[in-house]
Amino acid sequence: MLQIQNISKKFDGALAVDDVSLDIPKGEIFALLGASGSGKSTLLRMLAGFEKPSSGQIILAGQDITDLPPYERPINMMFQSYALFPHMTVEQNIAYGLKQDNLPKQEIKAKVHEMLNLVHMTQYARRKPHQLSGGQRQRVALARSLAKQPRLLLLDE
Repeated sequence: MLQIQNISKKFDGALAVDDVSLDIPKGEIFALLGASGSGKSTLLRMLAGFEKPSSGQIILAGQDITDLPPYERPINMMFQSYALFPHMTVEQNIAYGLKQDNLPKQEIKAKVHEMLNLVHMTQYARRKPHQLSGGQRQRVALARSLAKQPRLLLLDE
């Protein structure tokens, strides 16, 4: 379960997120809707650890993750721009996070293959992002986000 308890965020005195509290059960798909500038992306960035809340707590599966850095959170975030590495191939992009975790090469290779199959991109494994359509890039970004089997996947727009 994800628990967001009284989360607020101020930027230079301006309130971007004001006292948000939510309980989202494990396995739920949850959509956060609101007008442009209403704080949706800021809330997601706080959940991912890219922004520190001004107040409140974030609890995931019973663990307070409010002060954990992004790389220690069991969370992946897929950005609107996809944030793929342009100098890497599709398979290298998918493998990146797994390599950062120092997984064995065979395990990385198997997981990359599994993710390529999942998003139907096996035939594009050796292409670079600029050689793909926007939809294909989005599928690669999704595969990379899912490869590490996060407890929580955040999709921004």
